[in-house]
Amino acid sequence: MLAVLLSSAVARPRCAPGPRCAPGPHCAPGGPRRAAPRMGAAEWLASGSPLELGFLPFPLDQALLPGETRQVHLYEARFITLFSEAASKHHDCLGAVLFTPQGNVASVTSLLEIEEFRTGAEEIGVWANLKCVGRVKLKELETTEFDYLSGGVELFTDSLPTEERAEDDAAAAELRELHASVREMEERLTKAGEGAAVAEATGREARVEWGHEVRDGSEEAGLGLEALVERRSGVLRSAGQDAPPRESLLAAVASGWGVESEEEAQRQLLSFSASATLSPSARAQALGMRSGAERLAAATAVLKEQQRRLSALLVLRDAGLEAS
Repeated sequence: MLAVLLSSAVARPRCAPGPRCAPGPHCAPGGPRRAAPRMGAAEWLASGSPLELGFLPFPLDQALLPGETRQVHLYEARFITLFSEAASKHHDCLGAVLFTPQGNVASVTSLLEIEEFRTGAEEIGVWANLKCVGRVKLKELETTEFDYLSGGVELFTDSLPTEERAEDDAAAAELRELHASVREMEERLTKAGEGAAVAEATGREARVEWGHEVRDGSEEAGLGLEALVERRSGVLRSAGQDAPPRESLLAAVASGWGVESEEEAQRQLLSFSASATLSPSARAQALGMRSGAERLAAATAVLKEQQRRLSALLVLRDAGLEAS
């Protein structure tokens, strides 16, 4: 595996696994605001081979799935240079180097677009809004003269045979039903004051830190599956603050996802969205899967287990007993 091949070179890079960040996006510097151009993954891919990116290092359990966003506030000079290089050389794209608990590097990672960033004096750093628009596979990594990670990549897309699509659609129907059932039980238990038990039963952490930005996992936990899909579709279709959104999901992701129809694009987005509120480890596994059917099956298995545990909690609550 590439993760093993790369581990000796980058398990202990000078770029530590996780950037040191300033207190948070609410403290974004008041320097020049740069809404990202309308460059992005499509232009980066069209720039030709070899494909290269600069990288931000993060733990594997903080991986972003396509359609998700994250704000970061970094104050080290190397990361200011990283963002400048991403704008000037990589069409506002960068990657996330994902470190496993053992110190290896995951071979498949998130392809990120910089939607907006602001810079101030060097000691203040850079604030940026990032969105995941696809996936790439690492080929090589090196530490640049500016002390951040850079390397060659190749696009990583699904490879779903046409004959599997009917099964995929059937799996999607089952997953929608399960997702709605789990969310309904979560809502009932949370209203009854069993929020902690719900978090334990679903295996989700309530708060996940990305640098010093704290993401409240419960924000999306209560959303229905269609709402999750629509939210991610809006993120992916966005062309920036100063431009209208792209007319369709296909127009936004065709080159980065290897899809040829709106139906295919929506099918893949559903499978990524279904993984959104799963545990960090399940989300990381979904990032490296090569078919929507595989992601849907994995999400369905997790939701069935959540449904079983939540049902047990409801039985105990209705009987006036406490979960042990």
